[in-house]
Amino acid sequence: MAVKRLKIVQAIFTQGFAGSERICVELCNELCLRHDVLLLVADDCDAYPGHSILEHVSPLVKVKKIPRGFRPLRVALAAWRFGADIYHGHLGRAVDYARFMPPGIARIAHWHMGRAIKAAWLDGVVLISEWQTELLPAKTKMAHAVVPNWVSDFKHPPAERIAALRAEFNIGADDFAIGLVARPAPNKGIEEAVEAFRRWNKADAHFLVVGGTAAGLQYNIETGNPHIRFTGYRTDVRDLYSAFDCMVAPSYAEPFGLVVIEAMRAGTRVLVRNTSGLKDIAAKNADVLVLPTSEPDDILEGFKRAYDLRLVPPRYDMAPYERVARIADVERFYRELVG
Repeated sequence: MAVKRLKIVQAIFTQGFAGSERICVELCNELCLRHDVLLLVADDCDAYPGHSILEHVSPLVKVKKIPRGFRPLRVALAAWRFGADIYHGHLGRAVDYARFMPPGIARIAHWHMGRAIKAAWLDGVVLISEWQTELLPAKTKMAHAVVPNWVSDFKHPPAERIAALRAEFNIGADDFAIGLVARPAPNKGIEEAVEAFRRWNKADAHFLVVGGTAAGLQYNIETGNPHIRFTGYRTDVRDLYSAFDCMVAPSYAEPFGLVVIEAMRAGTRVLVRNTSGLKDIAAKNADVLVLPTSEPDDILEGFKRAYDLRLVPPRYDMAPYERVARIADVERFYRELVG
């Protein structure tokens, strides 16, 4: 018996291109090989060239820009005209718009967030980490699947490329490079990590903060330390993972921690806060170093542990984060909801 070809709407109404946008577009690009896929995006999603989801979409995926005016109704109309079986929303607005779907369309949210799930209009939710089961409504049995975020296809950069990246920041071959990859936000623990590095004052150590834009990068931090660099947004962050000797994720809360598993795929030692999604990643990998808090003193002790282990390559189990297998899990969840 032939398996029904589904009509799937993926929706995300953001600007820029970060972890949630990457997961959304990779779902589109894989599912379109077996199904009809429509991607709904904001009409200004490509306002910043080089930072747009549209630059990563397969030509097999239909794309429709939705203007801001009457957007919930426009989204519902686009799904109806497409003949959708599935509406899969990513992040707040796209999840909210699911309530406007016509009858017969399964309404699914991809829960990239850390807040409680109160969207009673949903037929199902894809959780990105085990801890998020705590966010499900207590009085209803909402259909859900735990599907960890995945690592995209990764090619380890050649030694010459790694050496060039380190040289760009005056990091010697035998120096110790720590990276922190995050958008500028207080909950990411950036200021605390910078303070920890300042206290360490290790002559052969360097600290790179990667992410954000030129405006607002410095967090009003006057480090006075040439070994601390704020790089801004980089398109070569995957190569940078391999140039780091350690990557730290000191976030106060993190629904998952995509940059952490990307660094793990690169074979880089990772140091993470013992919270939410980061805790779930550490539970599966003994070589992940864990911070009890995001306080500078605890981060400093983590830096010292990572430095002591700098000649010991970490070993990680990356099977839970394989792209094709995890997208197949999402597809299986679709089938459970639509039959």
